[in-house]
Amino acid sequence: MNQTTFSSQWAPDFVGIGAEKSATTWAWSQLEAHPYIEMSQPKELNFFNQHFERGLDWYQKHFTGTHGCLQGEISPLYMDCPAAADRMACLNPDLRLLVMLRDPFDRALSHLMHDAQNVYGGVADVSADDLRTLALRDDKYVRRSCYFQGLTPYLDAFPREQLGIFFFDDVADDPETLVRRMYFFVGADSSFVPENLTEKINRTKDYRSVVLYRVIRGISTSANAFAPTRLAMEWVYRNTRLREKTLDLLMVDEGRPPLTPQDVLPEDQLLRIQQDYEQLNRIIDMPVSWQQSRSLSAA
Repeated sequence: MNQTTFSSQWAPDFVGIGAEKSATTWAWSQLEAHPYIEMSQPKELNFFNQHFERGLDWYQKHFTGTHGCLQGEISPLYMDCPAAADRMACLNPDLRLLVMLRDPFDRALSHLMHDAQNVYGGVADVSADDLRTLALRDDKYVRRSCYFQGLTPYLDAFPREQLGIFFFDDVADDPETLVRRMYFFVGADSSFVPENLTEKINRTKDYRSVVLYRVIRGISTSANAFAPTRLAMEWVYRNTRLREKTLDLLMVDEGRPPLTPQDVLPEDQLLRIQQDYEQLNRIIDMPVSWQQSRSLSAA
């Protein structure tokens, strides 16, 4: 158990811990839309995994402290940091943990495609070999799809009822029920229906000019290295979304290659995800569509 102690009485009411590429940005936007929920600014603070040494005062400054509001944040990489679980439990033993899960094989493929977009400027012409090369280069694609492994430290640190498990599939199938369940879980009025219920966020895109795409991304990356420039860039992005609008001008309409996880993930990685899935299935009822996907992967 991490022996960290906190002298301050402040703590968030809930934290979203993952999983990456599982509609956590959508979940954040729905929670932020609620009049009695205050979400951190920006979304992914990564306090408990990457910035813990900055202290609780730094963490608290990302919340305005609106009177009477529940406070929460979502950082999907928390599920990839076992130490974060004990740090959270030390800060607030009553913390509620929100978890968005996606079919683990599909999550790995989506993660690969997202990174392929950054490397190649799109995914329309990316081959299975290209994606397999990425998968072999970094263990994160498989590791972050091993949900049982990722959730075990949190199940050890918190009672099971403090983990709210929600599924990516419901974002498309029944978003209103999903949002009501999320609101109820964190302790907010579940009768509220947000206006942005059906918006789509962070879809993988293709761009007409890979060169321009990389230039725009490169400018923002370079700017982020210098504090004064970074603050100016953050203001521009927050108020005009200039970068996104510019990239949208370069975007082509369609771009996802007709590839499956079985096409791109090495056999040992598929087996690793499958074994973790079977462990998780003993403690959480999975969506029917995931069960069908397992049958297909075993065929």
